[in-house]
Amino acid sequence: MAIGNIFKAFQPKDKVFFVLFDKVAQNLVEMSTFFHEGIQEFDQNDDSFMQKISDFEHKNDDLTHQVFVELGRNFITPFDRDDISTLASALDDIADYMYASAKYIFLYKTPETKEYSEFSLLIYKACLEIQIAINGLREFKNPRAVKESCIKINSYENIADDVMSKALVKLFETNDPIRIIKVNSVLNYLEEVTDKAEDVANIMENIVIKYA
Repeated sequence: MAIGNIFKAFQPKDKVFFVLFDKVAQNLVEMSTFFHEGIQEFDQNDDSFMQKISDFEHKNDDLTHQVFVELGRNFITPFDRDDISTLASALDDIADYMYASAKYIFLYKTPETKEYSEFSLLIYKACLEIQIAINGLREFKNPRAVKESCIKINSYENIADDVMSKALVKLFETNDPIRIIKVNSVLNYLEEVTDKAEDVANIMENIVIKYA
């Protein structure tokens, strides 16, 4: 019997880990949707934007904590315990860096609408693909969909690198040291979100290779 089939035979009946990962993916999609829309209509005097982003980030923390609690409760897991732990942490990193991006956009009050919105759109698209891939991981029912989504996420990260390069060229042309420091910080956080999404894609692709 192939190793993937062995793991399928011993999966817990309640599929608790897949349920939790589904919830994390859904939260990331909702968070990235709100983040992208908020960037389009950014109001530096309205702190409700940051409060909502914080709520999404805290929800992700709670879901991630539940994953680790279930790891302690369940001897049999749908795939390797280290892979579950690594995937959960990587997904949480996306929410953490998205929150950090929003926080510094708000604190620095430097809404670079075009560049920030380009990043936020890529982040949203990456989160959508993560949701598709997570669904494909359930019982390893659709490994092809997982791989296709991972390829798309990697392409979004490559596009983000180009957005970053062009944004920096434009930024340094301002010759404004304070502005350069502030905006560069935000851009780095935004790029880090796409990097973390790529990390998630690589982890999921490795899981498929090992078990599907």
